[in-house]
Amino acid sequence: MQKSRLLILALALVALVMFPASLFAHDMWASAVDPAAGKPLRLSIGYGHDFPNPEPIPAEELPFFQVKLVGPSGEIPITADSSKNYEWVTNGPVEAGSYVFLSDVKPIFWSQTPDGWAMKPKNEAKGATSCGYFIEGAKGVINVGKPGNPDLVGKPVGMPIEIVPKSNPASVKPGGTLGLTVYLDGKPVSGVKVEGRYAGFDKLVGSPEARAFVSVTDAKGEVNFVPLAAGAWIIKATAERPYADTKACDKTEYGTSLYFTVAK
Repeated sequence: MQKSRLLILALALVALVMFPASLFAHDMWASAVDPAAGKPLRLSIGYGHDFPNPEPIPAEELPFFQVKLVGPSGEIPITADSSKNYEWVTNGPVEAGSYVFLSDVKPIFWSQTPDGWAMKPKNEAKGATSCGYFIEGAKGVINVGKPGNPDLVGKPVGMPIEIVPKSNPASVKPGGTLGLTVYLDGKPVSGVKVEGRYAGFDKLVGSPEARAFVSVTDAKGEVNFVPLAAGAWIIKATAERPYADTKACDKTEYGTSLYFTVAK
């Protein structure tokens, strides 16, 4: 988590810092806190290594986060919590149904130079030999009371990269099957690595790198996810594409996650 915090701080300072092993080595997820019909909906952004427990977001990082809640009638206004800066809350009570909570972080250039890593395009970093442009986002399916809105949950919402379930995850139990499609720039994409884990799995097996699910999208951009256990899950997908302007950067790297809860 500390390395990812340094990334954003360095961007704010336009400085050179040591490049982490992987920008997507941390987890990012969009979830809700005890959702209930007839009450305001409290939302949470996790950004670290202790899924599903969120941590305070450093003040210098907050401007780089964008959040949005979509419900049965469209976008719903939410307000940042002044006491927990990783939480947001609706301005009033919400009805039963399904919601989608979205978050993304401002894209970041990373260029390798003789003096280290610079947060600039390759053509703006002296002596740069390579460059990556990183795009990261998160989506959470939030069911309040009885699930609803299948069209909202089962369709892309326009993120650069996103994971879309074929049905509401609330309908799937351990041992069942949930179809997932990965979209890149609005189209299903093949050959993308998809991996996931549920809350507590890393501690169960004694490794923060362990995954309870690993697959690759087929020609239709699809994978079949079979949950091993009930509880909160995070599914991640990563992809890589050449950057449009090769003078500025070599490749675009995408990372996204889908959060949902599997019932017992």
